[in-house]
Amino acid sequence: MNKEQKKIVKKIDQAFSKLHILSNITWTPYRDELFKMNREDEKRHRSGDWNEHHENAASINDCAKLFTVKHIAESLLDPNKWEVKDLLNIKKSCIYSQSLVNNYGDRIRKAWIDEDINYLASLDYIALVDWEYYSKDKKEVA
Repeated sequence: MNKEQKKIVKKIDQAFSKLHILSNITWTPYRDELFKMNREDEKRHRSGDWNEHHENAASINDCAKLFTVKHIAESLLDPNKWEVKDLLNIKKSCIYSQSLVNNYGDRIRKAWIDEDINYLASLDYIALVDWEYYSKDKKEVA
């Protein structure tokens, strides 16, 4: 990973760490459950020859944390983004994140008081798995 990717991962780790507040509400450690969902999705995504095309990609855990933080932030910005019918077309973690926000949004906002929720919601997976492509794409848009 390059310096820019490491900065992104550091911000993700910081926001993810603050979600520990979701682990002591009930018997279910919600943050860890959401992380596990995203980790399993990422492991499935990386099957086959994926590594041959993404040599300097962030780890599976870093990407799972990205999606955990991103989906929560997206749900904070739009708490009604998904409906039950969407479950067939999106990752289950999106619905789970929205449910966490609908149930514990105040606690999450308080934990993330110093976080830029817009930044977290706009995190781009490609930035962590293929910086060269991500940078090229950003230059072409500009």
